[in-house]
Amino acid sequence: MTLRVSQSDPPHTLQVTETRRQPLWPRLFSFAVMANAAALVLAVWVARLLRAVPETDSTEQWLRAAYYGGIALAAIFDGFLLDELLFRGAFRRTHLVGRVPGFAKRDEDVDDIAVSLQRSTWSFPFLLLASGLVTSIALNVVTRDLDGYYRNLGVHLGAVARGDAPRQIEGIRQLSIRRAPEILPALRRTLAAGGEAAPWAAWAIGRHRDQQNRRPLIAPLVAAVREGDPAVRREAAIALGRLQQRSMVGATQEELRRDLDRDAGIDIRLLYALGAVQVTSSKDLLAEVLTRGDAPAQRIAAWAIAQHRDQRGAKDFAKLLEDRLVTADVELRCALVHSLGIFAHEHSNLALVRAYDDSTEAELAFGCPRVSIPMSPDGKEDFEEILMPEDTLALKILASMGSMRATSPEIRAVVEPWLEKRVADTTATLFIQEGAKVLLAGIREGRNDSTRPSVEEAFDQ
Repeated sequence: MTLRVSQSDPPHTLQVTETRRQPLWPRLFSFAVMANAAALVLAVWVARLLRAVPETDSTEQWLRAAYYGGIALAAIFDGFLLDELLFRGAFRRTHLVGRVPGFAKRDEDVDDIAVSLQRSTWSFPFLLLASGLVTSIALNVVTRDLDGYYRNLGVHLGAVARGDAPRQIEGIRQLSIRRAPEILPALRRTLAAGGEAAPWAAWAIGRHRDQQNRRPLIAPLVAAVREGDPAVRREAAIALGRLQQRSMVGATQEELRRDLDRDAGIDIRLLYALGAVQVTSSKDLLAEVLTRGDAPAQRIAAWAIAQHRDQRGAKDFAKLLEDRLVTADVELRCALVHSLGIFAHEHSNLALVRAYDDSTEAELAFGCPRVSIPMSPDGKEDFEEILMPEDTLALKILASMGSMRATSPEIRAVVEPWLEKRVADTTATLFIQEGAKVLLAGIREGRNDSTRPSVEEAFDQ
């Protein structure tokens, strides 16, 4: 309320008039609405451009700066509005009136003066942070989690699209363990472009084998096998093997043949790929590796042979393992025993009994290790674990015998007395004795001589 003296009135007469100022919050509300609308439009525009992968790093950084700048601008106007509504503009009156143009002092009543004395040092920063957080969350929802997209995908897609070879490779490594529609197109472009990152792109594509539709994965890898340089061709062949693309198994076999002819070490990933594809035409190559490959390659070749258990002529594959068991060292013997257990042909009981009897006590107590196959081009990550579980050779033999049927009279005539000896062997460990006892009981409880096939028929099955 303001007192005013009217000069037209008689002397000593005061005319009291009341003037009311319009509240400031409606104008602040309008500014806040415009700022938030501008931030929304800017966020949608930036999200579209970032998902399209800008051509340069500088453009990407400017876009991100514009995105967060829009959030900051909206938060400032929201903070002023909330300060006006909740604290009657305490921050504005205390820190801006008389100091900042546009916030000039006007006539103030007693309440205004009281408000200007309130402490607003902590209230306004809190309002700014709260406003910025709410605005950021809202824009993130509208832009379909732009922040998360950039952290998990955008930064790596940008590295693959624009970086040098080390940055591209690191980006591919990160994308290989993520799943999003934008990833495969980026990997395909990198594979088609060639260069140091192309083998890594082939590996990463093969690592997406969990996808139900594998067609988008197969075509670029097939093209790389046919047209790529040697390094790309090898990685593409291995990737196709992991994807179980039987029509391209010839490329994997050719790569393995090159390693055998060079006699300079075998890429064990090729063996894993052949085990994954499972075609009988791999038999001779795997048999050759089983006899003349290095120690790790022989163990993996044994596992790869066992993966052919469901193929026609599988008994010939099992015979390869049985024959090699006679001269194998203890580590390879572990792999062969494990692989015979996968085949589960009844006739292999005889080879396992012989392997146990021919092994020393130290060999029987040997802990059969698993094999970890690094599938990445540098051999440092993406491990495939095979020959599990780990156990002693003696228990591995019993476990493999347990997976086979000992039903025919000829086989039981050898297996049952042998198991009885293991049960009665006081020098054997308790695990061996109990394992032999359980295995023997299982054979006897399931025995029915009148309905069991002959040895040859059981082996063919």
